[in-house]
Amino acid sequence: LVGGEESGGFTVRGHVREKDGVLMALLAAAMHAEEPLDERVDRLLSEHGTVVQDKISVACPDEEKTRVLEDLEAEIPDDVAGTAVDGVNTADGFKLQLADGSWLLIRPSGTEPVLRVYAEAEDEQRVAELLEAGEELVEPLV
Repeated sequence: LVGGEESGGFTVRGHVREKDGVLMALLAAAMHAEEPLDERVDRLLSEHGTVVQDKISVACPDEEKTRVLEDLEAEIPDDVAGTAVDGVNTADGFKLQLADGSWLLIRPSGTEPVLRVYAEAEDEQRVAELLEAGEELVEPLV
């Protein structure tokens, strides 16, 4: 298994904890030799569909992040942007899993004085609705 992050880092399960760019470049080249990356992406999209995601940042001083997240725990809504909340994952902030398969995640940034609000859904309009709902949920608490 390999994993990536939004800041451009990649890692490999079972390898060193730190990111290894040389190894990832070699793995990408090996993957490309087996099946061109564009074709691989096209195949995955045709098999699993398109997913749209985006994020926004809400200003929050570092010393307030813990309090805001504690307050947020008491404010988790039953629905977000008109869709029922099916579950909440608290592994890294609050990930609200919605009945339509979309989700909204609110988590503290580890590098900036902001809370990150992420959303994933089937189309850009739905992502925009979720991000707006997330911002409206967080801003009164900051």
